[in-house]
Amino acid sequence: MTINQIVESGMTFGPYPKGHCFFIEKSATYKKIQNNVQIAEFLLLRHTKDGSPVVWVVEAKSSSPKPATLPNFDGFIIDIHEKLMNAFSLGIAICLNRHKTSQAELPDLFKTLDLSIASVRFVLVVKGHREEWLPPLQEALSKALNSTIKTNIWNFLPLTVAVINDDLALKYGLISSIH
Repeated sequence: MTINQIVESGMTFGPYPKGHCFFIEKSATYKKIQNNVQIAEFLLLRHTKDGSPVVWVVEAKSSSPKPATLPNFDGFIIDIHEKLMNAFSLGIAICLNRHKTSQAELPDLFKTLDLSIASVRFVLVVKGHREEWLPPLQEALSKALNSTIKTNIWNFLPLTVAVINDDLALKYGLISSIH
């Protein structure tokens, strides 16, 4: 499923170059397994300045609870963690052709992606969030993803988790408009 723009949580993501975005949440493979499986919105293929591939696993939210609002905040982090990890895992499974629908819907750039050198970036975009509210979210999400990132199971680069608001997403070219 190749798509250039995605409207989610009051933001328009993209446009992205053809084949760089895989709308995993709407994929046929996810639709077959979606019962009790939460997933992030999409995977985005970008490159570092030196040309190394980076797969961004992107989740969008229109709001977020504050850290002081326990247990809502902890539940929110658990949900985001689950969505990001499920999208990452399903994305790898699709790239490895573990599902019959995989190759038909996967953009060509993902089919030829060298998984041995690709990095991953888990990105949460929260619409309308003030910048000073982002660090506690980033810290909590990084802690939740610790077993994947910090223990180097996947040998990811530093700064693998990013929690940004719509203003920063616009600045980084992740979104084109806010509704």
